[in-house]
Amino acid sequence: MASNFVRSLMGFDSRRAFRVLQFGAQIRLPFYLLLITVVFMSLFAWHVYSAYAELYTMVMTNVPESFQEQILRQTQDFSIVGAAILGGLVLTILGFSIAYTHVLLGPTVPLRRQVQSMKDGNYRTRNKLRKTDAAHQGLADDLNELSSILQHAQSKAQLGLNLRRPDPRPTTAFAISRTPRSEFLLLA
Repeated sequence: MASNFVRSLMGFDSRRAFRVLQFGAQIRLPFYLLLITVVFMSLFAWHVYSAYAELYTMVMTNVPESFQEQILRQTQDFSIVGAAILGGLVLTILGFSIAYTHVLLGPTVPLRRQVQSMKDGNYRTRNKLRKTDAAHQGLADDLNELSSILQHAQSKAQLGLNLRRPDPRPTTAFAISRTPRSEFLLLA
C-alpha cells in the first residue's frame, strides 16, 4: 500500500496521479515560508515573554495556592492550543504550497514530453493544455507551431522537393523562416 503511494508520488502510475514534479522546487517554497513563520513566531514569543514574564512572577508569588493551580492549568491549556494552531499552520503552508507549485509546474510535464519527442524527430506531437494552465499556454502554442513548421519541412524534404540543405560543416548556422505565402525555406 505504501509503495503504491510512493510510486504515484514519483510519477510511475497513471498520468492523472498527483505526484511531486520537481522535488526541490516544490519543497523549497514551503520551507522558506515555514522558516519565515518560525522567525516571526520566535520574535512574537520573545515579545510576549518579555512583556508578561515579570507580571506572571508577581502574580504567582502573591496569589493563594488554589489560584496558582488554576493559573498554571490555564497557561498549559493556552500553550497546547497555541501548539495545535502552529501545527495547523505548518500543515496548511505545506499543503497549499505544494499544491500551488504543482499547478504551476504541472504543465511542464507535457511540454517536456513534446520537446523530447521533437528531439527524437517526431514532429507530429501536439500539446493541448488545460484551461487552468493559462500561464504556459503561450509556450505550448509556440511549441505546437514549431512542431507544425518542422513537420511540414520534414515532409517536403522526404518528398524530395528542391530544398537547399545546410552545409554539414559545424560552423554553419541555419534557421527556418516563414514567408508570407507560408513557404518554408532553409536559410544557410
